[in-house]
Amino acid sequence: MDNLTVYMISIMVLVPVYSAVSCGMVMGLSLQDCLSREERDLKRILQVYLSVSATGWLVTFCYQFYPSLFVRLNVVCLLCFVLPSIFFYRIVRFLTRLVEPEEFPPLHYLVPGLLALAMLVWSYFVPFDVRLEIVRRKAEVIPAGYEWYTRFFTLKPLLRVVFGLLYYILTLALLVSYYKRARGKDTLVRGPACWVIFLVGVSIASLLSSVLPTFMPRSRFYHSIWTAAVSCGIALQHVLLSYHVIRREYCLYVLRRESPPSSSGETDAGDVRLRRSHSGKLTQRRFERFFREHKPFLRPGYKMTDLVEDLDVNRTVLPPLSTGRMA
Repeated sequence: MDNLTVYMISIMVLVPVYSAVSCGMVMGLSLQDCLSREERDLKRILQVYLSVSATGWLVTFCYQFYPSLFVRLNVVCLLCFVLPSIFFYRIVRFLTRLVEPEEFPPLHYLVPGLLALAMLVWSYFVPFDVRLEIVRRKAEVIPAGYEWYTRFFTLKPLLRVVFGLLYYILTLALLVSYYKRARGKDTLVRGPACWVIFLVGVSIASLLSSVLPTFMPRSRFYHSIWTAAVSCGIALQHVLLSYHVIRREYCLYVLRRESPPSSSGETDAGDVRLRRSHSGKLTQRRFERFFREHKPFLRPGYKMTDLVEDLDVNRTVLPPLSTGRMA
């Protein structure tokens, strides 16, 4: 294998690692800007998903270039092959919960935990050289006396397909159920169709990453154009999900709010909707109207952070307008 091929394979396999690490770091920095406990929980779930996804692709890189390290990370590889689909389903479940509390049954992690435990215990009784031979020969040669272990050792791609298909079906069923519930809201202002299509689109990347690599020989996996397409699709999924969560673009439906009209008979568009994200758009007219109608200066203990949340703006736009008022 020449150097150019090695570089191309490395870049192709590590693209999802770069995207997951970058998005995870940005997500971590944005935790201090969370306006609620639910938003912080969502970001942390997404961070775990990004970490598991990055680790899975990094272990895949070790399978080709560092077989001995892959053998030591075999249990980690199994978990990182089956957990991404579960965490992605949990993210979609969180985003489509409407106003209900987030409750995710721990039983979803039971089967992966049992599989990892079985792999860990069984591998303890198999010599390291035997496991290394399985990896180096890409499971094309089965060591004598270890046929059943070899089958279980190489079962990870199939498990990824099973979990990927199962949770993709659960995700689609969840989105269909959400669409029916959200569309039936009498106070619905913005339709959920675009958001549902977006979630279906980004979930396709997870499905392809589970299914496509399984139907090609291990020796050809790193040289296939499909692998490059899957890695780029996963990286795009990381970026889009992180962007929408950080920007708070996951407000799945918006309710009308009863707002008294202004003296001119007009209604400020910023007061019609529930807050979605820090748009940074705050006019002098809207600012004065807020103080006139809600009188926050009469509330004991009212802070600048409360004003930021009530007005749904970035804190940097407040000082020029609020210095006189807060004084």
